[in-house]
Amino acid sequence: MPEARRTDPVRDDELGVFVPALMGVGVIVSGVLVLADWVTHLLPNGRVRRRQRLATGAKGLVVSVAGAAGVDVVGPDYEIREWRPRLVYLGATVVFAAVGGGALAAGLIAYNDEAGLLYRNPWMVGLGVGAAAVFGLLALQLLFFGIVHRRSFRAAHVLVETTWFGRLKPPPDAPGEFARSLRVVKPKGKKR
Repeated sequence: MPEARRTDPVRDDELGVFVPALMGVGVIVSGVLVLADWVTHLLPNGRVRRRQRLATGAKGLVVSVAGAAGVDVVGPDYEIREWRPRLVYLGATVVFAAVGGGALAAGLIAYNDEAGLLYRNPWMVGLGVGAAAVFGLLALQLLFFGIVHRRSFRAAHVLVETTWFGRLKPPPDAPGEFARSLRVVKPKGKKR
């Protein structure tokens, strides 16, 4: 009668595939996090947003302490964006117009490609025209900002100050510059 085989707890733990797979996933996730951190440091907006949050918090603290002392303090709004240079708007106009033209061309090529799966599919023309219209309108808006720039009407200034059309305005670096950006309006309850 054959004897039943006893399992070795070290060799037969059935983790021979699981543990290396788990380690592989950990290495991949770690690599993705390092890459994402590197890309974040390449983009300046993350650092500017962090500085804006710190400056807004410091301004709120100063305003609340001054308000408790009976003084009104006002300062700049660090969340408002500022105008980009003209050349940036004109360069972005070229890029958006090229992307819109490329989308229209891709839709028409897919529609007319006899060997393709989307041959004579009207959705391809519709998607191409729709994407070209959206990118074309953005290109026109950017061209307007590039030509008229700061001499524009108030609605354009609001659009630049509140959307991605404007660039983030970094707050002052030095504490002295930050202090000079705040000013006392008038003491509460006291006549001048």
